[in-house]
Amino acid sequence: MTFTIKGLFSFKSGGRTLATALLLTLATASTAKAATISVSSTCTFAKAVSSINGQSTRSGCSKSGTYGTSDTVNVPAGSFPIATAVDITRSMTIHGAGKSNSTLYAVSGLSNTSQYAIQVANPNILAKIDNLSLIGDEAVAGILVNGENDPNVNDNNLELDQVVVQSFGDSGIRNEGGRVVVRNSEFYVNSGVYGGAIYNGNAPNDNGTVTVGSLIAKYSWISLNYASALGGGIYSTGKLDIRSTNLGQNHSDGDGGAIYVNTTVNNASCSVSRDTPSAPQSSISLNSADQGFSIISTTIPCDLHTTTGSSNSSPYCTPGNVTGCPQ
Repeated sequence: MTFTIKGLFSFKSGGRTLATALLLTLATASTAKAATISVSSTCTFAKAVSSINGQSTRSGCSKSGTYGTSDTVNVPAGSFPIATAVDITRSMTIHGAGKSNSTLYAVSGLSNTSQYAIQVANPNILAKIDNLSLIGDEAVAGILVNGENDPNVNDNNLELDQVVVQSFGDSGIRNEGGRVVVRNSEFYVNSGVYGGAIYNGNAPNDNGTVTVGSLIAKYSWISLNYASALGGGIYSTGKLDIRSTNLGQNHSDGDGGAIYVNTTVNNASCSVSRDTPSAPQSSISLNSADQGFSIISTTIPCDLHTTTGSSNSSPYCTPGNVTGCPQ
């Protein structure tokens, strides 16, 4: 932003021009405020997130910095329980000490009181999670993304980087109309009815329109997941973009051992490819589906260009709607 102030350089203020003083004031005012709260035995994960949500430090927690627009929940090395469902209502970063070092785990019985461990509950925010493991329990979803009534479909709602999502019973991620980006992350031994590892769906809005869910996965592993209906690895009715990612050894009791795309919504899409021309190819191999196909797409074509693996051959790909598969 450019400010034009006429005649200002002829005035002095304490040895500096008034313009210089004004610019310093503007720079100080525009500096983003940020607070950090660390999870501990007294400051649970739920309390830490609630503190940032409300911009007020909860009992048992302490913070450094000043609450603002770039606040962080720090998850140190160790294992920390999620005893109650945690709603994220304000943009924040949840940062761990490494996916092999920091663990958040849903306690046994969480499914008796909630359908998820973590929810991105505000469609106008971005939650970033990195460098930790998220371990599940029974019938809950790992992360629920609520994109209903989102007025801006060009921003992200959830970004994962260096995260392990494991052992959830209602999909590792359940995306309902949000925009989700997954990088360098792993989804193992999750299960669900539709989409063992990831359910990527759309959300009906109050005005009768539909917000199309979007998922981009880069340099990630989606393996050993299970769906009792469709899509052992991924079930999608929205925009699906898989880049340089491995889907292996997933299973479905119905169709789509690896991927099942089922949609009639405008702007839905399906693409499995490299992240860049020089990046590794996506690999789809050793998936199984009791109904005969590991990759199936209805209504819209699913492009499997630049992919490798045994599932890129018939009968793993349903005829007609999956390109890149021999018929």
